[in-house]
Amino acid sequence: MDKTKRGRGLTARSFFIAWVLLILSVFWVRDVELLSFTCQITESVPPIPAIAVALLMGLLLPLVSKLGIGTPSKQEQGVIYVFVAIGCVMSGVGVAQAILPYMTVLDYFASPENAFAAMRDAVPSWVGPRDPEVVRTFFEGSSDGTVPWRHWLPPLSFWSLFLLSYWTMAVSLWCVFRRQWMETERLTFPLLYIPLSMIGRSEEGKERKSFVGNKLFWTGFGVSFVYNALNILHAFNPSVAAVGVMYPIGHLFTEKPLNALAGVQMWHRPELIGFGYLMSQDILQSVWGSFLLQRSVSVLGNTLGSLRAGFPYEGEQGLGGYMVMGLFLVWSAREHLKSVARKALSGTGIDDSREPLPYRWAVAGLLLGFGGIVAMSLVLGVHPFVAFPFFLVLLCFVFVYARIRAETGTPSVWIMSHGFLNQLPFYAFGSEVLRIGGSIRTMSALSHLFFLCHAGFFGQMSVYSLESFKLSDALRSRRKEMVATAYLALGAGLLLAFWMFLKTYYGYGANVLAGGAGTGTGGGRIHFCFQAFWQVAQYIEHPRPMDRSRDLALWVGAVAASSMLAARVAWLRFPLHPLGYLMACTWGANLWWAFFLAWAAKKTILHMGGVKLYQRLIPFFVGLALGHFFTVGVVWASIAKLWPHVEFLIWFV
Repeated sequence: MDKTKRGRGLTARSFFIAWVLLILSVFWVRDVELLSFTCQITESVPPIPAIAVALLMGLLLPLVSKLGIGTPSKQEQGVIYVFVAIGCVMSGVGVAQAILPYMTVLDYFASPENAFAAMRDAVPSWVGPRDPEVVRTFFEGSSDGTVPWRHWLPPLSFWSLFLLSYWTMAVSLWCVFRRQWMETERLTFPLLYIPLSMIGRSEEGKERKSFVGNKLFWTGFGVSFVYNALNILHAFNPSVAAVGVMYPIGHLFTEKPLNALAGVQMWHRPELIGFGYLMSQDILQSVWGSFLLQRSVSVLGNTLGSLRAGFPYEGEQGLGGYMVMGLFLVWSAREHLKSVARKALSGTGIDDSREPLPYRWAVAGLLLGFGGIVAMSLVLGVHPFVAFPFFLVLLCFVFVYARIRAETGTPSVWIMSHGFLNQLPFYAFGSEVLRIGGSIRTMSALSHLFFLCHAGFFGQMSVYSLESFKLSDALRSRRKEMVATAYLALGAGLLLAFWMFLKTYYGYGANVLAGGAGTGTGGGRIHFCFQAFWQVAQYIEHPRPMDRSRDLALWVGAVAASSMLAARVAWLRFPLHPLGYLMACTWGANLWWAFFLAWAAKKTILHMGGVKLYQRLIPFFVGLALGHFFTVGVVWASIAKLWPHVEFLIWFV
């Protein structure tokens, strides 16, 4: 058991500093994601504002301390980082910016040509503001920029309570699995190299320095800086030679059957190469190998003349694989879960005094949180036979996503099956099954929850809380304080996000923000919301039958993941990993090339210098990732608005 004395991190000083930095971060998000639309800084993992805070602490605090001025301790710096990381993403493209359109789009875009009005009338009126003028000025802006808070408070209260219940469920789940993943399986949580490379760490009573003074770290940082600087200069002047952000290799294949590869691209992602270096070789080769295998299957299908849109349905395969992986993770932790249940029910057995939450509280929070979101969805109008499995599957997906983050450190929010989960009920059973009792109420209410799985990532943000427990171990801070920090950051982040973005929407009009000028359906998140409602409206007017091909793909994914798991149990050195297969299915097009480069580099390094050389070069690859985040996320995102005619947008994967 860990009996080392731990220092306080959540203090009045750290809380005040974190609040100030969070306010500045939200203004920054507003500027670059809504107004200038130069970068989506909350889409990166970790979010760019948190990375900027880590850099600020790593570079400036040592200088300040030399002047004799008191600086936050490492434990306090950890709290500040976690607070900003969680708080700033609440105002991001996957949380507040994704939720607010779901309260207004049906009213604004309702017309005789669609079923939006019927869908709006099928759910309670307090789901969003209903006054036509309030909705119109949300999209088009008001003359004085005043927010009609009286109309917004009821829906914001309902959805805030819903998010709080979801957050409680997720954080409680991480508290239950913390010991299993961090102490029994000893997962490495590679993404914590970002804050720890700046803060340093305390392990087994020994202080380990940050990477700030490491030359290899700054060499990797410089490589990323030069790579991105050349790409930016190329955007100004095409005569400047640059590698570019990707190479569309698919355009080389124009004849059948190889034209099935037309969409294949080689994305140059320094952050993926950097963190890929920290992954196991079997995961890396499983990603690029599975992706290339899927592309080979598509060529085979094209050869046989049976290439349907979406074939071979990698996304659906990923859904099936995610479900199997979730069940396996629960089964593999069964002994730990028995101990947790015994402690929660009888108070005997396993010692939970140093856990983030007592197991009795964690189990209660998990059950109450899950029950809360199910109950609120029932009030919304979702039938219980739909609500319970929907949230159970969603929880399973977030659970597996957390495992991928913890074991591989893949810096992406999109490796969860986005864009597929919201379609799963319709093609798995047919849309008429959801027209319960001949009413469209369940379909309409369910569509209001798609911000959780269609271009939104609130659930994935809870994983920062899980990572904070590991961070607290590295910094010798108190785990319980990280739970409090997560809740304080959630509340502060949502409060600032709703206030800031409603003020901005009514000041400018949502139609012209986030790149929405001239589109007719607003910026990206409004478009995604419109798209989600439009698809459901189409199913209302034109029922969709069960799609047996996609249902079969679910089973293919489940069988493939099960086979890999069984093989790894039977053969210790089996070269394929189910987590790599899942990432290839859900986001392989963006991952495969960078992971191939990381795999090749790591293989060469291990062959030439063994583990010693591999460990020595870790700072270089961490610097490669951090340099990319800094150059395009911090520097370019902040100054790009000075040159609005230059088109160089970076989307973090």
